[in-house]
Amino acid sequence: MKTTQYVRQERAIVASAAADIRQRWLWGLRLLNDADAFASGSSQLKPGRSDELIKAANAAGLKLSEREIQYRLRCARTYPTEAQIAHACAEFDDWSALRAAGFPPFEAPDGEPPADWRTDAERKHDHARALADILGDQGALFPLADFEPVTTTLKELVEYAEQQEELTERFVRHGAKRRAYLNDLIAAADGDLSLTWQQAHDRLPEPLPIGGVS
Repeated sequence: MKTTQYVRQERAIVASAAADIRQRWLWGLRLLNDADAFASGSSQLKPGRSDELIKAANAAGLKLSEREIQYRLRCARTYPTEAQIAHACAEFDDWSALRAAGFPPFEAPDGEPPADWRTDAERKHDHARALADILGDQGALFPLADFEPVTTTLKELVEYAEQQEELTERFVRHGAKRRAYLNDLIAAADGDLSLTWQQAHDRLPEPLPIGGVS
């Protein structure tokens, strides 16, 4: 289970107002949607997951408890949409008050989608991956491990293409030199491909060092 983003959000919670509801809700939404956190078909965290999160927070000098994790999950389950958490934030002054009230339900507008808990960077990254799927083999022209389609400029692609073209030209020249040397070897052997490389090389009229490199 990757805990880095949870720790980042925990820092954001500490840095924000001490009773910030929304930051804790976002943290709970992330955990609720974490495929590594729950067993298939279960609403309970996998054994050890809470301990991982608590240890990661403690290692960063932050305090987190099992009870607090459960409160955040309950908040995320109760308010899956932006409208619902906005209502909760308007109704209650702080996290303690919302928690003490037992997370009362609020209706969501018809058709409102579930809230997005991702950061801007994560949204850009996921969008790039989706675009890569659409591009298919075309995307392989520029390695997606190095270039994100939604953030990479055309200038960066031009620079990369020029570098690759220069390398390609060098490989082509080297390949042509290799083929010419091999043709000379075959000619020196009178077409007898059973001769060894060294035997054919020694028959060259002005042999270069073995390998054809002067």
